[in-house]
Amino acid sequence: MAEFEKSWLTVVGTGPGSPDYLTPAAREAASQARVLIGGARALGLFECLRAEKFILTGDLEALAAYLRKIRGQPTAVLVSGDPGFFSLLPWLKKQFPQEEIRVVPGVSSIQLAFARLAATWERATFVSLHGRDIALLEPFLPGLRRGGAKLVLVLLAGGRNSPAAVGRYLEHNGLGDCQVWVGAALGFPEECCVRLNASELAGRDLPDAVMVLGDD
Repeated sequence: MAEFEKSWLTVVGTGPGSPDYLTPAAREAASQARVLIGGARALGLFECLRAEKFILTGDLEALAAYLRKIRGQPTAVLVSGDPGFFSLLPWLKKQFPQEEIRVVPGVSSIQLAFARLAATWERATFVSLHGRDIALLEPFLPGLRRGGAKLVLVLLAGGRNSPAAVGRYLEHNGLGDCQVWVGAALGFPEECCVRLNASELAGRDLPDAVMVLGDD
């Protein structure tokens, strides 16, 4: 239990969800935990472990109550991608402000997307649309209309703000010809990477994806 000597709580980045991109450090942290908390897919990566498992459903009140009950037991909270980008980490820090929380980084779907593009991402601007208003994109529309290499916009699309919904939003705002790269199910056998314009995207039924605009 060396990993949990200083803190009972560790947030573990599990990557895009494929075992191929699960780091040795993540495997080690999970193997030393007595309790694993995560979504069904993340927990499935560790189905061979005998730790107690708690499935995340989005009910944060239930999660908070469970964490208070098991407080002090070596616990790994499994989050997709990297804990430093739109994860439960800020919420956990608010719940346990006096606790030291250990973080194990993971490979993010954004990293994998840019690897597929064979491109760098230091100029990119990132926006998550999961559970958020698609109008968040409005400030970026002028830059997309200007084109050129000024703006590289990376979107995490899913739920009601699916890739098709983003395509329709862009088309409605006069950007039907805007080129969009879409990477869905990255790291899995069913991975799909396509480049098409926003009008074409509006008619495609694609799952949750990383979308890159302005990289061409």
